[in-house]
Amino acid sequence: MEAGEPASTVYRKESIDMLRLESNSRARAFTITEMLVTVGVIVILAGILITTLSKAARTAQQGRTIQLMNAINDAISRFETDHGYLPPVLGPQSTAAGGIGHGRDLLALPNGFQQQQAYYSLTSLPEFLLGYDDRRMDGYGYVPEGGNPSPPITLSPSDMTPGQREHPALGFRSPGPDGFWNATLNPRFGDLNSDVSQTGVAFASRNPGNLGNISFTGDNDHTLQGKVYGPYLDLKDDTVIGEVEGMAFSDDDGGVADGQVWDRVLLPGDAGFGSGNNPKVFLDYWGNPLRYYRRPPSDVRDPRLFDESFSLAEVIALRPNSFETGGDVDSRYEDANNDSTTSRALIASRYALFSPGADGKSADTVRIDAENDYNADNIVETGK
Repeated sequence: MEAGEPASTVYRKESIDMLRLESNSRARAFTITEMLVTVGVIVILAGILITTLSKAARTAQQGRTIQLMNAINDAISRFETDHGYLPPVLGPQSTAAGGIGHGRDLLALPNGFQQQQAYYSLTSLPEFLLGYDDRRMDGYGYVPEGGNPSPPITLSPSDMTPGQREHPALGFRSPGPDGFWNATLNPRFGDLNSDVSQTGVAFASRNPGNLGNISFTGDNDHTLQGKVYGPYLDLKDDTVIGEVEGMAFSDDDGGVADGQVWDRVLLPGDAGFGSGNNPKVFLDYWGNPLRYYRRPPSDVRDPRLFDESFSLAEVIALRPNSFETGGDVDSRYEDANNDSTTSRALIASRYALFSPGADGKSADTVRIDAENDYNADNIVETGK
């Protein structure tokens, strides 16, 4: 207090100073609280936005996958118009992993309900709808030679042999009446069952000319001529084509194959893609291989004949989680949950396409997967 200054004046100054301090403290406390509330609101809004965007992305991927399946359905129809039968079912059979044709052998016909669960293909559709193989495999396309894996830009007279002038390799010559380039009609493997209708046929048994014992491993030098078919599908998006490594049958129940497994899927740009003998597969828009199911023929040598004792309604993986009114019916066979409910549409279908959906997983032994809910997002498109 200055000399001569009234005590009341001093008291008022001190009171004003204290009020300013309290006011500043309250202002600072309010600002921090407000900031915390604002941050909380931003976090909540960001979570809602991320969830909305994720749902929108899944919906878009689902829509594009269904569009791809519809395009494949159209391509299958054009293939059948040309050849008189649906594409046969190819998969792991006799050709060892790493060998040309692994994953593309003609599957043995299923014997009973359990084997029918594994009677599908990841590889048939690229094989028969695109014809990406060379002349040794599907009758059309440049045959790679050692250090020259690609067709030369300028062909010399010595290069003008069948196959050398056939590029790009997309397309194929007629698979023949058996749908497998006559390999079932002229089998060459000594271990083939005498009842050929109940055995698979190795890829290496393909004999496009059906004119004697032409060794696949020594190249097929037969001059196979004739109309070139396909490709039946015009793919503008290379992300729907992949390769699979290490295909095999699964054997969960012991002794009887009940599904198929593979080590990994290679995508364009991955190390090793396109450089080996891995078979091609169509991928959904989550990067999962699409499965192709069809009713088995009564004789592997004639894909036009359907075995009337089998129905796709008996394939558990194809059974939907829910049904429209009147769309369900009881099957002859129950799943692992003792549920025999299946789809009427599957009874009338000759083939079906399957995607495991966004989670990339499916529980193939039950219709309703109560434990993990893997089957809720499965996508199935049928073809009559």
